[in-house]
Amino acid sequence: MDNERSESEKAGSPSFEGFPTGPFGALGARDSKQGQWLRRRRLDGALNRVPVGFYQKVWKILQKCHGLSIEGFVLPSSTTREMTPGEIKFSVHVESVLNRVPQPEYRQLLVEAILVLTMLADVDINSIGGIIHVEKIVHMANDMFYQDQKELGAEEDIMERDKATGICKLLYDSAPSGRFGSMTYLSKAVAVYVQDFLPSAACAMQ
Repeated sequence: MDNERSESEKAGSPSFEGFPTGPFGALGARDSKQGQWLRRRRLDGALNRVPVGFYQKVWKILQKCHGLSIEGFVLPSSTTREMTPGEIKFSVHVESVLNRVPQPEYRQLLVEAILVLTMLADVDINSIGGIIHVEKIVHMANDMFYQDQKELGAEEDIMERDKATGICKLLYDSAPSGRFGSMTYLSKAVAVYVQDFLPSAACAMQ
């Protein structure tokens, strides 16, 4: 049985590398594809879909910090001493922390933020700090997205925020890639969040 239970058993599991660019910008947000990515994130979040290799990448990033905090629930780095990266028990443990977030679309943005963080696992440094608060990275990305859209002339009704999370609904409906993609803003937010722990060259992702 494949150890990555939540990855390969569920058909249609997203590969963030292959996502198409979305038509986002203040003037092009409301087109025929409106709601496409919001629906996809809700579905993926509800079914606990994550990119292939996600849990192994989480294991690697935990080795370079003291833990990942997701809405107050901490996944400690000590987990890597208790479980192997390919162990089903580890995948279930990570999934149980993510499942404490009730909104599936918000949960998927947290998954995307963690995915960006895992890219730092290959950076040649011993540590990227203490407890990394993933939700702070998502909210930083949201603030950057909101500011850019406002500067482009977006109306307030378009920039409505989800009452439960404070995240712009337009960001929930943004494709991962592209100039206004969620991964673009999450990458910028991660670079700002960890800049005190990274060599200057590693912040080139901004």
